[in-house]
Amino acid sequence: MELLIALGIIVLVAAGWIFYKNKSFDTNKDGKVDTNDIKPTAEQLVEAVAEVSKQAADVNKDGVVNKEDAKAVVKKARTAVKKATTKKAEPAVKATKAPAKPRKPKMTVAK
Repeated sequence: MELLIALGIIVLVAAGWIFYKNKSFDTNKDGKVDTNDIKPTAEQLVEAVAEVSKQAADVNKDGVVNKEDAKAVVKKARTAVKKATTKKAEPAVKATKAPAKPRKPKMTVAK
């Protein structure tokens, strides 16, 4: 689920970057946004998503996505799983202390 959310955010950022760069989605610069703009916009979006994904996958920031990045991701995941499984479970509902004797309501006389 988190992966889908991250992918959606990446696509939105890439679309925003294309819009910011071109000031509109009129990629063929004919003065109007129509069906002829879909293919160039999609190609730019794919390029932007690929670049952002590559940068996100380069965990150790050495400029190359390789097995060292995968090892770092696995190590982080293993640590997170270990931390989650060793954490003590908290009770869902805290028990409250019941009063020893029920109190009698105070009687007031209206004047």
